[in-house]
Amino acid sequence: MRALLLTLAFLGLLAVDSPLAQLLPPASDDVKIQVTQQEMDEDAAGREPKAHAQAMARLFHVDTQVVDKLREAKLSWGETGVRLTLANELARTDPKTYESVEAALQRVNDLRSKKAGWTSISRDLGVDLGRVVTEAQQVRQQMRAEAKNEATAGVIKPGQTQVEKKEAQGDRSKRGSQPR
Repeated sequence: MRALLLTLAFLGLLAVDSPLAQLLPPASDDVKIQVTQQEMDEDAAGREPKAHAQAMARLFHVDTQVVDKLREAKLSWGETGVRLTLANELARTDPKTYESVEAALQRVNDLRSKKAGWTSISRDLGVDLGRVVTEAQQVRQQMRAEAKNEATAGVIKPGQTQVEKKEAQGDRSKRGSQPR
């Protein structure tokens, strides 16, 4: 009984609201980018690869062939997404050196092929890894929303008629074709 009470007391110290939990340092940007990379891999698992590649290319403002080439190099979806995020950020912050995302991606690929980690790559390129993490997470959320819309496109919602469903699909396709 005493052992049980001590165990419960110890577990109480580990609770989220406990002072001990508040002393834990926040996760580093390197850990966050690795988690985001893994989440991108998990999100892609149930999606058709061609549609996923097209969505990724559209969100990263590159040709689908760029995404296909990275995938042909046996890179995971998460690795591909992080590389493209870093390349986008590099092209945005240093447009004189990197006139296109593809040029920036080549530099990222070169550094990554040397087994450099995300922190050292971002430091070498002068890019804020925290911003890359944020951008990668935003793209991931957009891709999840698109995948959800694709998966539920043919589903009639409760109380919705077939005609209302077609009208909703028409509205959705019109929104997707409008420039932002």
